[in-house]
Amino acid sequence: MTPLAAARVERARAAMERAGLPALLITRIENVGWLTGFTGTNGFVLLTADRAVFATDSRYTQQAAQQCPGFEQTLLATSAAEEITEVLAKAGVPRIGFEAAHLTVDLHRKYREKLPAAIELVPTTGLIDDLRMVKDPGEIALLEEACALTDRAFQHILLFLKPGAVERDIALELEWHIRRDLGAENAFDIIVASGPRSALPHGKASDRALRQGDLVTLDFGARVGGYCADITRTVVIGRATDEQKKVHGIVLDALARAIESIRPGAAGRDVDAVARTLIRDAGYGDYFGHGLGHSLGRTVHDGQAFSVRSEVTLAERMVVTVEPGIYIPEWGGVRVEDDVLVEAGGARVLTRSPRDLLEL
Repeated sequence: MTPLAAARVERARAAMERAGLPALLITRIENVGWLTGFTGTNGFVLLTADRAVFATDSRYTQQAAQQCPGFEQTLLATSAAEEITEVLAKAGVPRIGFEAAHLTVDLHRKYREKLPAAIELVPTTGLIDDLRMVKDPGEIALLEEACALTDRAFQHILLFLKPGAVERDIALELEWHIRRDLGAENAFDIIVASGPRSALPHGKASDRALRQGDLVTLDFGARVGGYCADITRTVVIGRATDEQKKVHGIVLDALARAIESIRPGAAGRDVDAVARTLIRDAGYGDYFGHGLGHSLGRTVHDGQAFSVRSEVTLAERMVVTVEPGIYIPEWGGVRVEDDVLVEAGGARVLTRSPRDLLEL
């Protein structure tokens, strides 16, 4: 087992012990990859106090042998419930935790039917996900690289934002640039929303052509080594109106104030409240509905962080997004988003693209 995998397995076993679990079935592929180093799309891990089993099908046996040394390798013919429960039954433990947010009701029923009655299946929530929120130095380095490439992509796409350009073509150019020129992957489906459509927080790129005076919101990110960046910038085509400048300024203030409040020990809901209160007091509270940000890592939405109901307490080496927005139907919207590393002295912003309202 690699030193990194061994350290992560020990962290997982410590979490199992705190939860009173002699065994844990890990099926969410992001958690499997984090624990083992596996980059395929099908596999699961069974952890006990003295065993670490990795199971996958014949498509990935050679890959698993290379990427997951030190794990007991188990070949699955079909990944059917019968095979998986055979592995679980051989663990020889009375209680097995499972990832409740990932295992379907149907699979749980099948597992329960095929396992001996003496084996209890115990639902768990966030046992591995919570460990992944605190990044190690290697993960931070990959996130920094992803953010740097995302900043480069933003500078590139500015050249294509002009009257007559089509949202879908802009998204395709951005996607192709990240893949072809930067050698990275796209972290998620790119958002390009212009004019009144910019009031759609997750508006997919359409056939709409950009027009003079449009607000244009771009939300995208590069993925490097399996780790995702996520940035949003809003620009205007031509000269900005006073109202566009005002709304954008409020969003920028909310972003800056929220980042200033980030530090180890801060409550996620309190950071959210900083931005939400500023936007509300400016008269736009009804136009900011989503959470202020999320955890960032192996997936772009890699866990909660900032919302009115957040239960997260920030810790050093967490990486989160901060993304306040104001969305006014039929008028348009503004969102500005940065990726932030929580450090001992506060927050370090990893994305460095200009935040000011660019007039193109």
